[in-house]
Amino acid sequence: MSLPVLIPVNRLDRAKGRLAPLLTEAEREELSLITLETVAHAAGAAALILTADPRVRERMAGRCRVLEEDPAAEGLNAQLEAAIARLRADGTIADRLLILHADLPLVRGWTIETLDAEDPGPGSAVLVRSRDGGTNAMLLHPPGRFPLAYGPGSFERHAAAARAAGMQVIESENRELKLDLDTPGDVAELLRTARGQQTAAGHYLLAIGADRRLAEARA
Repeated sequence: MSLPVLIPVNRLDRAKGRLAPLLTEAEREELSLITLETVAHAAGAAALILTADPRVRERMAGRCRVLEEDPAAEGLNAQLEAAIARLRADGTIADRLLILHADLPLVRGWTIETLDAEDPGPGSAVLVRSRDGGTNAMLLHPPGRFPLAYGPGSFERHAAAARAAGMQVIESENRELKLDLDTPGDVAELLRTARGQQTAAGHYLLAIGADRRLAEARA
């Protein structure tokens, strides 16, 4: 796949705090690794993992390129922009980049290909809105035209910043990219369908009884 895919991964001990009512810390960490593997496998040779976590580096070693976070950069947006600058300098990124979250359980190779096909050309940004208004995927053609603004409600900020930079904004309705696993409601949505249950994350969540815990919480 010619489209570079940058996948930021939080430190595992800080990951998925909103799932604490449903999953233990160890379960949240394992789920984070499982969904990362799913996303990295979908991206294939184009995957670029950005992390400061040694367990992530160990788990992904030999599978794809892993980038160290910049110790001088604070926060996700600064880390991503520093990584993009490095990747531009070494020629990995030319005119296009896909930034993809690491907690997307439904993503497959064809998911990324479908998103790629929505790119209308230079001067565009193809964005996927998460269920809670975040930005699960952002295909920038080119990257670097506006500051990144990840965090709650980032979709609208990214869309507005891209338009202000003179870019054409496309909101993709790619269903495989809309569902992330941030909250118990997201887990319930994944496990609601046979397709979701058959993903690697779905198998794991069923194996640890997440469906039973959700039912008990509703009772």
